[in-house]
Amino acid sequence: MTQIDAAGAEPDVAALAERVRLLEAENARLTGETPPRTTDRRGWWRGLLSAVVIVIATILVPVSIVTGWARLQLVDEEAFVATMAPLVDDPAVQGMIIDETVEAINAQVDFDELTANVFDGIADLGLPPRAAQALGLLQAPAADGLRGLVSQTVTRVVESDAFSDVWAGTTRAAHRALTTAATSDGGGLVVRTDDGVGIQLGAIVERVKENLTERGVGIAQLIPGVDRVIIIGEGNNLAMIRTGYALANVVGWWLPVITLALFGLGILIARRRSTAVLGTGIGLAVGGGTLAVTLAIGGAAMGAVAGSLDISPSALDVIYGQLVDSMRRTGVVIAVLGVFVALLGWIMGRSRAADSVRRTVRGLNATARTKLAARGLDTGGFGTWLARYRVLVRSIIAILAVVWMLSLRPLSFGDVVLVIVVAILVAWVLELLQKRPAEQADAADPAGEAAAAPAEQMTEASEL
Repeated sequence: MTQIDAAGAEPDVAALAERVRLLEAENARLTGETPPRTTDRRGWWRGLLSAVVIVIATILVPVSIVTGWARLQLVDEEAFVATMAPLVDDPAVQGMIIDETVEAINAQVDFDELTANVFDGIADLGLPPRAAQALGLLQAPAADGLRGLVSQTVTRVVESDAFSDVWAGTTRAAHRALTTAATSDGGGLVVRTDDGVGIQLGAIVERVKENLTERGVGIAQLIPGVDRVIIIGEGNNLAMIRTGYALANVVGWWLPVITLALFGLGILIARRRSTAVLGTGIGLAVGGGTLAVTLAIGGAAMGAVAGSLDISPSALDVIYGQLVDSMRRTGVVIAVLGVFVALLGWIMGRSRAADSVRRTVRGLNATARTKLAARGLDTGGFGTWLARYRVLVRSIIAILAVVWMLSLRPLSFGDVVLVIVVAILVAWVLELLQKRPAEQADAADPAGEAAAAPAEQMTEASEL
């Protein structure tokens, strides 16, 4: 019997000693004194390895966004058409196509010589001298009129709604050729050559000839076929493009996943999770913001590139903006997400302000749980399990939120807000459904509240 009493008393003494220690820590906190912390150097390599992994993931953030965008453009026909098709509706791009098409036709057709041959043939019919002289005066205006007619027709064709449909259709065909042979060369208006990406003018010239012929301008039949490409972007040779297609298809999917996995690994192995979460947020913000700023700087450099390509700077600026707009928005969204994650890491930290925020939130949740229990809500064993494994539950919610974001690629700001709000709501609901024995004991014995509060705070701190 004595052994049983001794054995039974031993855990009571240990529990009282632990409670006294927690009360002393709470008293030091309330009086503004910071209890001394012992520095444990064991496991220092975890902190170093966590930092290295998070830095690597930060470097991969902008690369992941670019490769993800490239893969989407390569494998998703609708995404490619949505990127390229709107270009033809922009006035600057239309003006570039019109100017280049007219220039290509004028290079192939000498309207002055053509008009002179026609007028010489008429003069050979035996016209009176005065009529032949008058006819000669009309030769230059006739040549200018033909050039103006061709220019007007080209403008009408390019600016028409029908041409927008033609552009979209040929862009779709170009993408199908690209996915089939890893090059869109010969696939439509948008083509790839050894010199880079360009717009094929031959199809536009053919459309102009058809339009002139339908209007009864028989001279249009004399316009020869035009094999000319407007280079709108310098690129590697086609062999490099074929290789790049295969790599982008694989890397574009897996690199974002690997980047997020590295961030998760950095948090998992860290000695202090709150610091790792803060570093992850900063890494996301830096990586996404760097890409957005870099693309903005690239847009400012389009004027110099346009000069080397001999095309309209305003048109090239529109094309560049259309191509990188999705990546730029994704970079901004990732940066905003990083700020939110960094804020979450700060709240998890050991600063006095963060501790105050956590205590306020815990107090509100505890009050809500008590009121719900008073109204008859009893989650039973499920609530006890939620309380015991709350860190696991929160981790699962975070993982599911990340998986949800991956499925929504490319991300938009609205998508990120939706995922964050839903994740917070789910986590909060599960927090309210928890059944914590300490709170139940407090409700039964208010005198134990002062000792239970520090115990819960120490438990929460150890989880961070």
